[in-house]
Amino acid sequence: MLKAIGSKVDLSSSELEYNHLVADLLENETVLKMKEFPHHGDTTCFQHCLNVSYYNYKLCRFFSLNERAGARAGLLHDLFLYDWHTYKPAKGERLHGFTHAGAALKNVRENFYISDLEADIIEKHMFPLNITAFPKYRETLVIVLVDKYCGLLETVIPRLQKVGNGIKKLAPKKKSSETNQ
Repeated sequence: MLKAIGSKVDLSSSELEYNHLVADLLENETVLKMKEFPHHGDTTCFQHCLNVSYYNYKLCRFFSLNERAGARAGLLHDLFLYDWHTYKPAKGERLHGFTHAGAALKNVRENFYISDLEADIIEKHMFPLNITAFPKYRETLVIVLVDKYCGLLETVIPRLQKVGNGIKKLAPKKKSSETNQ
């Protein structure tokens, strides 16, 4: 079962409109390679892209934007296919945050036909870090926000849960007579 973070919806269900928009991508070998690479915390690159794709789709649909482009570009936006945690940039090469959108777009164009809108979404999803990559479309602004939101959920929430579990272990246990009152 495929689920986006914070969602109970089975995204692999053929009954979902979302699934009809991205089913070919979800079965594609190149897209599935993203499962091999860690991304944010314990989240794989594939899971992150699935999270972004689904919420991008939902927001684009809510705002009457192109939900197909939002869903598909969301699933492909980080198709850079390397572990950025261990990648060593060549001398003079910029850091991952500045370069991966271009690497993803190159990989996407080598493997899929995409529209100008989808290309803009993928190429400019790191705005404002890439300040010169100003979004051309409203759908691109949506992914800029959704990508940051999902990244936050994938990194901060699991850490807060670990801290909370640690605090629970430190708390004194209540005696059985206290719980019956």
